[in-house]
Amino acid sequence: MKNNQLFPFERNRYYAGKLLTSADFEAEQLYMNNKRRFLNRIMFGSGIACGLNVVNLDDLSILMESGVAIDETGREIVVESTVIKRLSGVKGFDSLKTDRAGLYIRYKEEDVHAVYCGDIGTDGKEYESNRIDEGYELYLKDVEDTAFFEDENEELLLRESFMDNADYEVSVSMPYTVAKGQAVKLVVCVRKKSEETKNLYFHARLQLPAFTNSSGKHELEIELHDISLSKGQKLTKEYWLNCDNTEARETDILCNREDIRLRVGAYEVEPGSGVHFKVLLSDSAPYRIAASEAGKESLDANMKAKADDGVCIAVLQLLRTEVSCLISEIREEGIKHYIMTPGKVAQRQLLMSYFTNSDRREPIPEPRQQGTSQSVVSMEMPAFMTSGRFEIPLDINMKKGDVCISDEIMHGLGKGNVYVEVGIEYIDENPYGKNNRRNVIYGNPSLFDANECMQVETAVRVLNDKGSFQVAAKLLGEQKSIVLQLNWVAFKFNAGKDADELQDADGFIAPEMPTVRLKAKESYFFNVNFNNMDACRLSYELTEPDSGEIGADGLYTAPAKEGVYEIFIYCTDMPKISTYAYAVVSK
Repeated sequence: MKNNQLFPFERNRYYAGKLLTSADFEAEQLYMNNKRRFLNRIMFGSGIACGLNVVNLDDLSILMESGVAIDETGREIVVESTVIKRLSGVKGFDSLKTDRAGLYIRYKEEDVHAVYCGDIGTDGKEYESNRIDEGYELYLKDVEDTAFFEDENEELLLRESFMDNADYEVSVSMPYTVAKGQAVKLVVCVRKKSEETKNLYFHARLQLPAFTNSSGKHELEIELHDISLSKGQKLTKEYWLNCDNTEARETDILCNREDIRLRVGAYEVEPGSGVHFKVLLSDSAPYRIAASEAGKESLDANMKAKADDGVCIAVLQLLRTEVSCLISEIREEGIKHYIMTPGKVAQRQLLMSYFTNSDRREPIPEPRQQGTSQSVVSMEMPAFMTSGRFEIPLDINMKKGDVCISDEIMHGLGKGNVYVEVGIEYIDENPYGKNNRRNVIYGNPSLFDANECMQVETAVRVLNDKGSFQVAAKLLGEQKSIVLQLNWVAFKFNAGKDADELQDADGFIAPEMPTVRLKAKESYFFNVNFNNMDACRLSYELTEPDSGEIGADGLYTAPAKEGVYEIFIYCTDMPKISTYAYAVVSK
């Protein structure tokens, strides 16, 4: 079923006296079928909805359980009962040339229930089929080792090649758009193209102005030793990077030609012009970016069907002898694509409950070591917390709108940024007994019953340099007491030094390369080393006009004219901590 059979959607229009023919009834069926299949393809995609598990009964036979699949054009393939097949009886068996065979299932229609219609049938046929049986067909075909591991959604990723010759292709890929302050995966892929046996050595150093590796550096060393693959095989290595929480809307990732080393077999290979590509930086959460990018796929791309419209349900490893072909192994894991149907939500949630601990906070992915595919770290909780109670005496003649201020209260967390929350305490008297209850309202007390407590609005002033705070209280209603009872809770999230303390300490920054030589319009990232201090956010400025361009991520682009240009680099939150770098530009 091709696109021109689906669109446009046309349905019958009925009117009084309309002569209905077989073409009208066929159009009615085609409209309903195509609409349903269209929704299947768009909403669910292709794959297995349930069942269709394959096992080998013996060396020569397979068993397929009942199940449902949807093919590339949205047609339902239903297997209503268990099927046992001898391998040699499956279509395509005689055409196999390798020891790996893919077992596929595809939709197949068959005309059934012949009825006598005299000489009024189509083309004068005496008999016509009264029904169409919507069945299926199993078939076999040769597959390559990597046939099921190709990235079917490469259009969602940036992909650049370090090298592409007759023997190997080495490329790097990552999302077009990355969430600020979040981890992102960068994938290096090696693909063997020739049949010759040659090992590959690859080394590259990527400059990452807006990203850091697991060591906190703005660079990534990639090194692959003695890679040996067969033709068509692919090897991938994953690196986790952290995206800086920068003001930049985009950044560059670059690898200069001199930072790439390649060796195929015993010979060094000259690299190309290097790698340089742009990545967009977004304030949105990763799941919103993923939903947006996936939703941008056009209708043509969604409806693009493969040449073979079957659904693979297993790969058979065969053992050929002089007289027969035996089944040595059946592989389903990594081969089958299961559709995430809404009807299976309860089963998935039940199973997932055995893999996650509800008592633990959800982890945040973060790189542990280069080359690992995943890592987690617990969410950071407040390092310090204190609490207490105090009173503010009220003037007996206070009126609505009057304000009173407390004395300074030491919170015990020392100097620095501290958050203090204040609540109004009151006694809830129990008219049926002696057990009165002590309650505290945080926030706006007017949202509760006015008779419960005194209606007061509060504000807190934190004195960071003193390690104390003051509370102001404004009377909003009737004064019910001459003392205002208050509870407070204070939090300090960062136990490290404050910005002013760091600026007065011995910490300093220095460019990794204080002076670089560039050609006109060439780009370079000024990486910075942090000494006696933690890494922090940086700002970059050019000290003179017309001296090139520098982005918020620190990527400098040289101007067209020759000269020596100065770049001022400083800590955004601690401007006193700064340094300079220089670019010598020549044609």
